[in-house]
Amino acid sequence: MSASRDHVLLVGMMGAGKTTVGARLAAAMGRPYLDSDLQVERATGMTVPEIFETRGEAAFRREEAAALLAALSSDRPAVVAVAGGAVLDDGNRSVLARSGTVVWLRARPETLVARLGSGAGRVLVQPDPAAAVPRLVEQRYPLYEDLASVSVDVDDRAPDDVVELVRAALVRDVRVELGDRSYDVRVGPGARRDLAGLLPSRARRAAVVTQAGVGVLVEPGIDSVRIEVPPGERAKSMATVEWICRELARAGITRHDVVVAVGGGVVTDLAGFAASCYHRGVDVVHVSTTLLGQVDASIGGKTGVNLPEGKNLVGAFWQPHAVVCDTDTLASLPAREWRSGLGEMAKYAFLGLDDLDVLPLAEQVARCVTLKAAIVAQDERESGRRAVLNYGHTLAHALEAAGLAAGPGETGAVGGGRPEPAEPMRHGEAVAVGLVFAARLARRLGRIDGARVARHLEVVERYGLPSTLPDGVSPAELVELMARDKKATDGLTFVLDGARGVEVVPGVEPAAVLDALAETAAEVAA
Repeated sequence: MSASRDHVLLVGMMGAGKTTVGARLAAAMGRPYLDSDLQVERATGMTVPEIFETRGEAAFRREEAAALLAALSSDRPAVVAVAGGAVLDDGNRSVLARSGTVVWLRARPETLVARLGSGAGRVLVQPDPAAAVPRLVEQRYPLYEDLASVSVDVDDRAPDDVVELVRAALVRDVRVELGDRSYDVRVGPGARRDLAGLLPSRARRAAVVTQAGVGVLVEPGIDSVRIEVPPGERAKSMATVEWICRELARAGITRHDVVVAVGGGVVTDLAGFAASCYHRGVDVVHVSTTLLGQVDASIGGKTGVNLPEGKNLVGAFWQPHAVVCDTDTLASLPAREWRSGLGEMAKYAFLGLDDLDVLPLAEQVARCVTLKAAIVAQDERESGRRAVLNYGHTLAHALEAAGLAAGPGETGAVGGGRPEPAEPMRHGEAVAVGLVFAARLARRLGRIDGARVARHLEVVERYGLPSTLPDGVSPAELVELMARDKKATDGLTFVLDGARGVEVVPGVEPAAVLDALAETAAEVAA
């Protein structure tokens, strides 16, 4: 990503405590701290009162806007104390709205007046803070209220108490409603710090299943053992599941303990499947650390491993006890791992979540989780509606099985007997191509028109994802591999767009599939 959309942006009046709370919040979250007024002073070599006195308020506002834009251009999520008057500018409000979670530190006018005292160094409240503050409040509070997604009242509260209230407000719970197996998905920056409180109360020990390269540490709050699985998609095998179960046995994990999966889709698939088998089922909590995992793979209880004959052909439905989607873990994702997650997000554009990419990151993840939770609640075991979540995946899985694309967490080809491409497509990139292919197939079947195909191309390109088949593809081989897809119970079966929306379409003629593949490949030559 070119810039983080997961900043925490503190807005509010002078005297609300943005500077003090911001610095302490940043330390608590392990993030950089930025103050837009200090940024202006560093850029100009002048204090804010000096700028007002020598250059005027309009010049200060220009410097303020430039400093804010510079602060928010960082790829690393930060806590930013935003100057109180920055919200007066339409452009600033637009930048803030798309850069992260805006938190309004709200205070009563009398609280502000008491804190400001004589207003020394505060140009806009001179010469009488008691008269100026209510006037500024009337002007700015509607803007704060409209902009902020979180409001925290600071009256009669110590800074550390405000910090804790803000931290709690930054995360949200999305409920997956499945009767007595319902659970929460906790989403937001720093969410993994809540892990101990999300474990089942009966658990006395935890087995933390992860990979060496994940680099995310968790504190289960109980005695734990660490189990590292091999890296990459190749680890998704029956042999790895057996090895995990044997490690659980050697560690003395009982059916009343808990497995904690920390990583992307490979880890949650493996740990979830092992948890479903070991002692005929133990609790599992997923701590998802990739964008793909947070918006899709860790939610809904589908677990599985690969066979030489195809992806995810052996597995189980095993709902987690809880899921943690800490968006802070996404800041260090490699670019192509990030793109892999974007492929799944592009899919959601055709399931009712258009224009996700204009939202702050935590909100994007939360909305994807909310939609998937609703679909899973309707169809837990993929007997109907849930299959729409595989939109774009039939071709993607075939590309992965053919060795032309890598699965989640893998950088090399998956299939055997074929040299690995220099840069194999990632899972999400293959899904993006699968979306375009599915749209072209749907048009050939008379389900959608050319404008709808163009919309698929527009979304995929907006996310910076590929839309054409990779070099070296064999259409006949792809058709054969797609015929092995788990949905293919009645001939070639695809999830396709149409007048009623995205749905499963069985019995598709191979000729139409080959024509759609040729059209998707022809664009490369063009």
